[in-house]
Amino acid sequence: MTVIKHTVIRIMSGHTPLPELALDRLLHNAKEIDIPTGYRLFSMGEKPDCIYLVIKGLLRAIYETEQGNICSKEFYWEGDTIFSLRSILRDEPLPYSIESVENCRLVKIPLSNYLSLVKEHSQWKDYHIAQLGLHLYQKEIKEELLLVNNNQEKVVKTYELFPDFVNRVPARLLASYLNLTPVSLSRIKKRLNLK
Repeated sequence: MTVIKHTVIRIMSGHTPLPELALDRLLHNAKEIDIPTGYRLFSMGEKPDCIYLVIKGLLRAIYETEQGNICSKEFYWEGDTIFSLRSILRDEPLPYSIESVENCRLVKIPLSNYLSLVKEHSQWKDYHIAQLGLHLYQKEIKEELLLVNNNQEKVVKTYELFPDFVNRVPARLLASYLNLTPVSLSRIKKRLNLK
């Protein structure tokens, strides 16, 4: 088994068993790529034509306003799959960008390979539905975190749910994700004795 095939199976089977039927078709023209910190994987307004699997590194999805404000929408790290769901489901350009926070190593898979398998094989369709369900589940956890809790509770729960993440992501980006100012986050962390 090739290294890339082993990596794809490991990452894409992380939450849902990956069908091995026609796996070589999925991997046709797939490749490992390295990107530096600050690299735009894709920008707002684009329709991504690839799926990315994170082997190493940290990336974030960001919304940018016309006034230049940037809000962290989501983070991706080792073992994550970056699907451009809006493009997949509605063939719409994305209203956000994805950029690297650290140097990253990714597997880049043509989206057309994946979509043709989903269309042609029931096992791949089931896999895709399971991935959509997982995405919705994760979104609900984030909504609950951000909408139901006060600022201090948001910080506490983020530290409880994602201990490795909070020690890795720069404080200004964590503050953006939690919809706090860096000063507010710093005060809450100090009050709670968090690093």
